[in-house]
Parts: sequence; C-alpha cells; structure tokens
Amino acid sequence: MTAPKRLLTAALLAGLGLPASAAVIRMPPSSPSLPVPTLVNSGLPTSTPSFQVRSLNNFWDGLGIPAQELDEPSPVAVPLAGVPEGSIDDAPERLAPWLETDDAKIAAALDRAVALARSTRAGRRALDAAERTLAAEGRALPVLVLDLGRNHGEYDYQEKNMRLHAALFKKGREADLAGTIVHEATHVAQHGQGLPSNALEMEIEAHLQDLEILAELGVKPPQGTFARQALEFLAQGPDKFIELIQSAVPGSVFLGESSLQDIEEQLEEDLETQRTLAKRSKTAAGLAAVIEQDLARLRTAAGASSYRAFSKRVLALLRRRAAEAKS
Repeated sequence: MTAPKRLLTAALLAGLGLPASAAVIRMPPSSPSLPVPTLVNSGLPTSTPSFQVRSLNNFWDGLGIPAQELDEPSPVAVPLAGVPEGSIDDAPERLAPWLETDDAKIAAALDRAVALARSTRAGRRALDAAERTLAAEGRALPVLVLDLGRNHGEYDYQEKNMRLHAALFKKGREADLAGTIVHEATHVAQHGQGLPSNALEMEIEAHLQDLEILAELGVKPPQGTFARQALEFLAQGPDKFIELIQSAVPGSVFLGESSLQDIEEQLEEDLETQRTLAKRSKTAAGLAAVIEQDLARLRTAAGASSYRAFSKRVLALLRRRAAEAKS
C-alpha cells in the first residue's frame, strides 16, 4: 500500500475509475460550506478552485448524486412517531444522556437510535469506547441537528460536539441515524487516544464500523450511497478501499507503509501553512496549535508507539473485512 502525501483530484478519479460528477470532494454550488474549524486537511491550498476541502470526520453519504436520492429510507426502522414536543426536563430518564440536547423529541430519537446500534456487536463496542472516553474527559457530547448538505454527521474535535443531519430524524431513517452516531462516536474514542488529528486510519476504522453495523442489521446500503461504494471497494481488496477513503479525505496523514518521519514532514508542512494563514485567521491559529500538539506527541516514544499500534490494528482489521467481503 502506498501513502501519497498529496492527492490530486484528477489522478484520484482516474485511479478509482470514477466520473468527474462522482468526486466526493466536489460539492454543488448551492451546498453550504462547513464551519471552518472542522477542516483538518491543512496541507491543501485554500485557493484551489476545483474542489472544496471537507472535514476529516464526516460520514460521506453520496458521490455527486442528487440530494433527493439521499432521503431513501433504510428497511430497518424503530418508530419515532408519538414522541411529544417539549423540554428535556419533562422526558423520562434517558438511555444515552451523554448525547446532550435540550430537545425532548431529539433526545428520544437519539436514545432509540442508540438502542438500535447497541443491538449489534459493532455498535456496542464503539459506543462503550466513546462513553469511556467522555467519562475520562469529564464531559458529555453536545448534539447539534442541522442541514449538513451531503454529510450524515460530523464530529468537531475542536468544538467538542457532534453534528447530525436533520434528515436522519425522519421516520424510516433510524438505521442511518444509528450508524452515523456510531461513526462519529468512533471518532470521539479515537481522538481520546492521542492520535494524529487527521490520520486516515481513523476514517478507515469508522467506515468499517458503518459497514459492520449495517451487515449485522441485515441492511445493504442503497445504490448511489458512499456506504454502498465502500462495500464494493472493500470486496476488491484493502488497497482499493484505502484509495476510496483517501479520495474522500485527501491530504490526511497515513502511516501505512510510510515512516513516522514521513508523517512528521507532512505535519511540518501543514504547520507552516497554517502559521502563515494564522496572521489573518483565528481558525488557522487553532489548527496550527492542533498540529503542534500532534507533532509533539508523535515525537515521544509513547505517542509514536500509540500511532504505530493503532495503524497496525486498523490495517489488520481492514484485511480481515476485505477477505470476508470478497468471500
């Protein structure tokens, strides 16, 4: 497996055999930009006109397909109808109080989605890990429900919140909501391990979690979704799956077969870019601080060992899942 330091849109699309309209890093003009603090692909020039850089920790739900096609319900449902409007204070004791919200209807939907996720082994593992991380950090996870365009969800590790697409709270989308919560909860646990903040292995693991949960629920991702394409690429082998995830989050650091020195050099380049931008951007200043922390951690024996072990575990998991998908 290779670990390209910078991925060009045209080269990626050619390598993946995707038409230009399927680029996961290209958004329609009408799509709202993400809040800048979630951008971690700091190595790419912000002036590049051909595509829009997106958050690392996104659950990509489409490859250039019409927005209305993303609303197709999954076949697994836990009815949410009948939940009263009102304050969270009037609601019964919550199943997942660590998912923080002031809206009783949203809280009930989150709890039922968590219950659905916990009916799977993958869901239980991921949610337990996230809960342990939050408990160790002494915090809950605020949940914001809003229109995220083509993203199902986002975990903002700087603002410490989870953002979920409002469309996932429609009746019939419970499996999607459960999978998205688990995906973003996986990122919560990952960041608690002190890993590089934009490591590609994080997205590889989170997307493998998505596919495992869907498989346990007996749900096959609909045609045209990123999950469906991820499943198809997984069956083609680890390298193809990695190429797909790299296309979604270009510029992410990836240990793979490269060295920690390569990772440090890439982070140093990213840091120089953000320090330059920080003269006129608070967001860039924040990102520069994050990269500085990542570099300092990687230069310790414990930090280097932690990333090596995580990368090795995720790639071993990927090889197993690819073999299962192919059989």
